[in-house]
Amino acid sequence: MPLSSSLIARAALELGDRDGPAAMSMRRIAADLGCDPMAIYRHFPNREALLDAVADLALAEVAAPDPAAGWDSRVREILTSARAEALRHPGIAAHIASRPPLGANGLRLAASLNGALAEAGLSPSGVVHAAQALIAYVAAALAMANQAGVRDARWSQVSSAMIGLPGSELPVVGSVEQFEYGLRLLINGIRAEVS
Repeated sequence: MPLSSSLIARAALELGDRDGPAAMSMRRIAADLGCDPMAIYRHFPNREALLDAVADLALAEVAAPDPAAGWDSRVREILTSARAEALRHPGIAAHIASRPPLGANGLRLAASLNGALAEAGLSPSGVVHAAQALIAYVAAALAMANQAGVRDARWSQVSSAMIGLPGSELPVVGSVEQFEYGLRLLINGIRAEVS
């Protein structure tokens, strides 16, 4: 089968899923494909461009929400699903966090997100600012989920230090619980902005 951009991106995604982000070098991807590393450069000018394509591919499974749902439900569904799909692909999740995809899938999700925010009643510049804040939040949440996600010794130390303080119930850093709470705060902030 001849090499194509989509074949290379798919192979890189599978390699990252299997062996993590450190394995996603041009050399290693080429070895998995049984080709010379220079053959990959005929499809991608550099590793960053390849990783951008892989990141976009990782978000292909994020479905467009039901357009009949409320704007807030659509925002929640898009971002929750994007986070979950990124985390299903450990080799590329950190890249998605640091550089949101601008390929077909990334642009599709951005259009859906912007449409929901416009329906919320934000001005055109408000849509841009709110989308940036939400994307930055998802990126930070992805980074935290990649770095943490368990009740470890540090969690116990911080939790102990908070005993007696209001809200001393401490969620795990990077957890779904923490993500959903922060997303709810942001959506409520958007609601307040337009009322």
